[in-house]
Amino acid sequence: MNPDLQAEVVNCVGGEVSPLLANLYFRRFALAWRRSDVARRADAHLVNYADDFVLCCRPGSGEAVLTKMRELMGRLGLTVNEEKTRLVRMPEGSFDFLGYTFGRQYARGGKPYLGTRPSKKALLRVLGRIHDETSRRWNTTSPEKRVEEVNRVLRGWCGYFDQGPVFKAYRVLRCYTERRLRRWLMKKRGRRGTGYRQYPDEYLYGTLGLYLPWTQKRQPAVGEGV
Repeated sequence: MNPDLQAEVVNCVGGEVSPLLANLYFRRFALAWRRSDVARRADAHLVNYADDFVLCCRPGSGEAVLTKMRELMGRLGLTVNEEKTRLVRMPEGSFDFLGYTFGRQYARGGKPYLGTRPSKKALLRVLGRIHDETSRRWNTTSPEKRVEEVNRVLRGWCGYFDQGPVFKAYRVLRCYTERRLRRWLMKKRGRRGTGYRQYPDEYLYGTLGLYLPWTQKRQPAVGEGV
């Protein structure tokens, strides 16, 4: 993708509602939006999942698009989450959508390009799940069962977040998981310490079969897009 591409994005995040119900209501807005003159003049493209959506438009037309979006939402009796709705100018800015941060990234050699990376919020959320899966309440389960549950979380997250520069996020997730699992093993046996000596990598990955995020995922080379 051209790193010099300029565009404006209206980023809107909905509330807590089921995807099916949100899609039923949102379809009315989508149909009205596609028929609007503002959408045609701004060459605005609508992308949504349930009630979370972005409107990508030509530079300089973002304010008009934002105003028209609010007008149509109000006319249809729908509510815009103003706290999470904002106008982003690309490539200077960035925005989060479906767990990814969209914005300027850097390839090997430092060349910029427009792409995606796992968002900080998505990373913190999965770290929280790993924390829960390695808490004291699971001390009665076997290490094999605990690793099985942890692996489900890791595989699911890494399977979804595999686009763009993921090395740093995978590394954070891997190190945090190792540390939490070692502490859980020590506490399960009523011992103190980090557990690094008692449970080395060979035990975690070789004996227990802990899933290892592929931290050497190839990054875009200079001149490559996404």
